[in-house]
Amino acid sequence: MRNSRAMQTACSAATALLLLLGFSICDADELPAKYQESAKPGRFNLWINPGLVSYHFDHSAGYRGKNWGFGAQSDLSEQLTVQAGNFINSDRVRSNYAGLAWQPLSWHSIRIGVAAAAFDGYPAMRDGNWFFAAMPWISLRGERLGVNLTVIPSYGSRLHGAVSAQMIFRVW
Repeated sequence: MRNSRAMQTACSAATALLLLLGFSICDADELPAKYQESAKPGRFNLWINPGLVSYHFDHSAGYRGKNWGFGAQSDLSEQLTVQAGNFINSDRVRSNYAGLAWQPLSWHSIRIGVAAAAFDGYPAMRDGNWFFAAMPWISLRGERLGVNLTVIPSYGSRLHGAVSAQMIFRVW
C-alpha cells in the first residue's frame, strides 16, 4: 500500500515536471528574457510554494512523501535566490528552513546549482535542533509557474534520502 502511494506521488511529480518542461521548451525563446528581467538586481520578485513532495530511497520505511507547508523565495540576482519556509517533514514533524540557492549554470529556463540552508525539526538530527545542509538544486521556471528539484542525501539513520520536487508560483 505504501509503495503505491509513493509511486503515485512520484508519478504526480514526474507529470508536473514533464508538463512544465514542455511548457518551458515551447516558449524557450521568450521565457529566458522574461525570467532574466525579473531576476535583475533591484527588480523584486516573490515566489511561494505549498511545501514539496518526496520519493524516498527506502520505500518500505513508511516515510511521509507529501511534505506540505508554506515557503517563499526571491531572486537576489540571476544566480542567487533566498528561500525560507516550513513543511511537515518525512518524520511527520514540522520543519523550518532558511537558506540560499546559488545556480551559476543556466540554459533557457533551467538553472542548475546548489542550495545551502539551515533546517530544524528532524528528531534524529541534533535532537530536532537547527543544522546546516547542502544539496544539488535545479529550477525550471516559466513566467509564473516553476519547480525546484533536489536530491536529499541519506545521512545514516538521521536523514532519509529522497528525490524531491517543489512547485513554485510567482505572485510578484
